[in-house]
Amino acid sequence: MDFSGKIVLVTGSAGGLGKAIAEAYLKAGANVSVCDINQDRVKQTADEFSKAYGEDKYLATVTDVTNDASVSDVFSKTLEKFGRLDVLVNNAGIADKFDPVGDIERSLWDRVMAINLTAPFLFSKLAVNHFLKQDPTGGIIVNIASAASVKTCIAGAAYTASKHGLLGLTKNTAAMYNAKNIRAVAVLPGGMQTNITDAMAQGMNMDGYGVAKQQMIASLSDVADVAQTVLFYSSPGAKSSNGAVVTVDAGWLAF
Repeated sequence: MDFSGKIVLVTGSAGGLGKAIAEAYLKAGANVSVCDINQDRVKQTADEFSKAYGEDKYLATVTDVTNDASVSDVFSKTLEKFGRLDVLVNNAGIADKFDPVGDIERSLWDRVMAINLTAPFLFSKLAVNHFLKQDPTGGIIVNIASAASVKTCIAGAAYTASKHGLLGLTKNTAAMYNAKNIRAVAVLPGGMQTNITDAMAQGMNMDGYGVAKQQMIASLSDVADVAQTVLFYSSPGAKSSNGAVVTVDAGWLAF
């Protein structure tokens, strides 16, 4: 895939999956805006990308995705350096503590929602409004959702609700701007080792549970595979995929 000349903004991209996505775009020729809340990781990533790709190819910014002003700042800096935006990848996210609704603290609920759902809204709003006025018009939003976007017992109430909500945001954006050359897709990584408690396992066939648990642990998703999926669905080869929900879970959701 060739992204030469394309401008990509990836949130939460100074480590983990986000960094893998950012680097995959750089290797494909794109100019990439990297943002993350961790200042040390941002500096380290900037140093690595500078040596590998040159300073003209990337922008690295310390960003708090829960803060409106910080979100606007990185968006403005991206446009100032690169002139336009072609792809937004809403990757930044946090997990909860597997608390069900009766146990979760309000502060944790609010933080998970702020990062996992409100931040993608803030970035998407800025992106869509810029997509509509830039020349040529249009752009692509890739939201990094989760297996918990479609399953309900593999995470706590806050994380599950936030990732279900992200699918709704993705599909609504796709439908509302379908005729305006704007696409939105959701990529659902899976295969994370979940902390399934003994209480959740009660009443199950324990032999079957043991096999399934071992299979889920053995079938961890490769971040490089997820990154390549993100690239494909933001490429011209996937131009008919709008509102798509794409699983990249090594069969994890089959269990």
